[in-house]
Amino acid sequence: MKSIFIDCTLGISGDMLASAFLDLGIPRSILLDNLASLNIDKNYNLEFKEGNSEGIKGIFCIKKEIQFKESYRSLNDVKNLLMDSGLNEYVKKKSIRVYEILAEAEAVVHGKEISDIHFHELGSIDSILDIVNVCSAINYLKPDKIYFSNPPAGKGIVSTLHGLLPVPVPTVLEIARKNEIPLMVIDDKYCGEITTPTGIALIATFIDKFGQPDNINIKKIGIGLGSKNISRPNFLRVLLIEGVDDYKDNNKPFFETIISHEAWIDDSTPEDIAILIERLRSAGAIDVVCYPVDMKKNRKGICIKAIVYPKKQNLLREVWFNYSTTIGIRENKINRWILPRRIVTHKTKFGEVNVKQTIRPNGQISIKIEHKDITKISLSTGISIEEIRQRLFIELSDFYKLDDWSH
Repeated sequence: MKSIFIDCTLGISGDMLASAFLDLGIPRSILLDNLASLNIDKNYNLEFKEGNSEGIKGIFCIKKEIQFKESYRSLNDVKNLLMDSGLNEYVKKKSIRVYEILAEAEAVVHGKEISDIHFHELGSIDSILDIVNVCSAINYLKPDKIYFSNPPAGKGIVSTLHGLLPVPVPTVLEIARKNEIPLMVIDDKYCGEITTPTGIALIATFIDKFGQPDNINIKKIGIGLGSKNISRPNFLRVLLIEGVDDYKDNNKPFFETIISHEAWIDDSTPEDIAILIERLRSAGAIDVVCYPVDMKKNRKGICIKAIVYPKKQNLLREVWFNYSTTIGIRENKINRWILPRRIVTHKTKFGEVNVKQTIRPNGQISIKIEHKDITKISLSTGISIEEIRQRLFIELSDFYKLDDWSH
């Protein structure tokens, strides 16, 4: 699974992101051809050059405009410009979505209808080209997922066509609020805008998940430099990564990250503990174990451990705090390797039984019959569990074909 991780810890803008994609290996022609596709005035010159920011090497964008003046553009003006261009449909659609996010935020900030919004700096050819270039780069890469780090809030005051505005500027704050984008406060001596409206609108358009993936195989790194000299490294980086899913094979173990919860309890009855364990399993725990421990003041207690997939960890926390006497749990990420396995239903002379199939790296296949099914057969037939197990294994001796490991 090919993904990209955009590390915008130090800031994000459209030109920084486009430059980072170019440094990552996007063909230069992809970005330069956008000038012709947009029917932009021939006097407009776009260049990408190598440079460094406080010792960090990367690519920065230079836009030279000669006798080229623009009026303010409405959302419809931008949409018409994009729709009438020679860009492909994906780039048109995503670029328009970025501008819709910007227009929606501007409408809230200024208390106007979206149709009455006219972009100033955001409607310039500079901004349009930055957005189109980023959308074109993502279209070229076609990642399965896009991860972003939390963008920085910045601080200070900036001068705009609306006058002096505090940082983050109102449009950035509104986009962050509406799209639930957490802004990060960093210890930075620089006072000024480091997350631009274009940058955060691109995040809102393309984000699949915040934060760096737990396990990544880095294939390429691209560095995009900012144009401002802010007495510290000013760059954004894009990582082309392959997740562990790329290494899953039908007969090879695969790697995954899960969550471990643990609590020590000394003030609950065994009956209460039994109910708690059942609730944890019902809430999605992969498994739950418990064992006695010696706690403070020589009290005898019970250690309860549960493992769960990350998407269910919040639900498990609610179970711990609502249905047990504990006032705290230990929570950790843990990694594990597991063999491919699946549970399938097979018809036997005793009726249907569920069988777990597992394949080992050497190709050997093992099966295990669900014990509850064997017990049910034993109770209904009067035959011992061991004899039923042996008969079923004989009957299932040819049941080793593994054709589909998607479930």
